[in-house]
Amino acid sequence: MFKTPENLLILLVAAIWTTFLLRRLAADLRERRERFAALHMLERIVGHKPTRRPVLKWLMIVIALGLACLAAARPTGGYSEETLTGQGLDLVVALDVSLSMRALDIDGNARLDVAKGLISRLMNGLRNDRVGLVVFAGDTMVQAPLTNDKNTFLTFLERADPELLTKQGTNIPGAIETCIDRFDQTASQSKVIVLVSDGEDKDDKHDKRMNKVLEEARRKNIVIFTVGVGSKEGAPIPVSRDMWGELRYLTWKGETVISKMDDSILRRIAKETGGAYFRAADGKSAMEVAGSLEGLKRVSMPRGTRTSARELFPWPVLVAFLLLLVEWMISERIPFEREKDHWLKRL
Repeated sequence: MFKTPENLLILLVAAIWTTFLLRRLAADLRERRERFAALHMLERIVGHKPTRRPVLKWLMIVIALGLACLAAARPTGGYSEETLTGQGLDLVVALDVSLSMRALDIDGNARLDVAKGLISRLMNGLRNDRVGLVVFAGDTMVQAPLTNDKNTFLTFLERADPELLTKQGTNIPGAIETCIDRFDQTASQSKVIVLVSDGEDKDDKHDKRMNKVLEEARRKNIVIFTVGVGSKEGAPIPVSRDMWGELRYLTWKGETVISKMDDSILRRIAKETGGAYFRAADGKSAMEVAGSLEGLKRVSMPRGTRTSARELFPWPVLVAFLLLLVEWMISERIPFEREKDHWLKRL
């Protein structure tokens, strides 16, 4: 097999050109010898038969050039499989997809759309890291397992929507617990959670569970970065559109529900796990999170396998070099040896 078989055309052209050249040189040499003297007289004049050293030298040069052209085609053989490794970490993104994330209070954009854009930009700052996605509201769901394929992750991220989960609410302790379970299935020593939410958790039962979850995260050396999405002034939650295309908002007992961001729980989570809290007022927050992740400890992690063929071009190059070296050492001239005088010849 050859990696660049098109270079074999050079070998073909060189072979054709060399054939015509050798035939022309042989005919020219024979013609010059015949003009100089007849063959039987030429042997008596020079004291030996015509040397074939020029032919041998030319043959060595031709073979060396052929081997060089063969090396240019990069012959391969002996396939081997190697394991790819790289420095990285395991990162699980916990994304809030509750109905409150539909509030349009970030420059007229929905909180969920801003969160998706933030996470997408965060992916640009990652290198060999594995990423996974957990979506949560009142329940949690693993949307994407830990993977090296960033495009697959982004595909699942685009599909994240409140309709994925039937139970509404903001179960932050459950989301963290699900993320920790993802890490228990890996042997990684560098684990990070990025939790993106508006922090609006009104269930008092989650407080005790939160203490237990944070204790487990500290015990397993899991760092949690939190990102608060939304405004503290709040905004109504759109749920549908009427027949004229006007938005309808969520109501409770006849009054429109106003969703406000509450970052107190998010700040606590980041502080107790050694992470950091960021406010997602715009896309710039994504770069801040990515910059913080750059300073985290990364360990050597397997990145799959790669099948590669062993390159064989050094061998024809070596043989060609040796042929040219021998050709340079061979002289076209035959050394003249004076016949030794002997007393018997004088009789």
